[in-house]
Amino acid sequence: TLTDDLLKYYQHVTRAVLGDDPQLMKVALQDLQTNSKISALLPYFVYVVSGVKSVSHDLEQLNRLLHIARSLIQNPFLCLGSYVRSLIASVMYCALEPLAASINPLNDHWTLRDYAAMLLSRIFWTHGDLVSGLYHQILLSLQKVLADPVRPLCSHYGAVVGLHALGWK
Repeated sequence: TLTDDLLKYYQHVTRAVLGDDPQLMKVALQDLQTNSKISALLPYFVYVVSGVKSVSHDLEQLNRLLHIARSLIQNPFLCLGSYVRSLIASVMYCALEPLAASINPLNDHWTLRDYAAMLLSRIFWTHGDLVSGLYHQILLSLQKVLADPVRPLCSHYGAVVGLHALGWK
């Protein structure tokens, strides 16, 4: 059960990150990254990040969800444990899937894919030891997308930048 204070914190941070005030978003993300008392909220924030599929038409919201994920993985007080797989799935979705926002050539979904690839690498190298076989699972997913001639160029691009971000080894 969550205390009223934690519930209010969750609501304020979520509103701040997904809202319209960039300064408030920055403060909220910084606090998510350093707050030592939010471990009970980890499943709730991971659930928010897993909402990437529901906002695939909105690059700004996708970017904000990835920023939440980055703040969570950089928080030294959080033990991600079983949540690593969920975070990786959300990040890989942003890197590999033909997002609804990518239909419009004016949308810069390429930058989102670059950021997702960098984040994928960071999650793996900082928390990959928490999940057995994670490296091979990630490589297999990237290879599968890259080898599929039916997948669009944006998905192939995501796979290439994902492989590049993981490093030459």
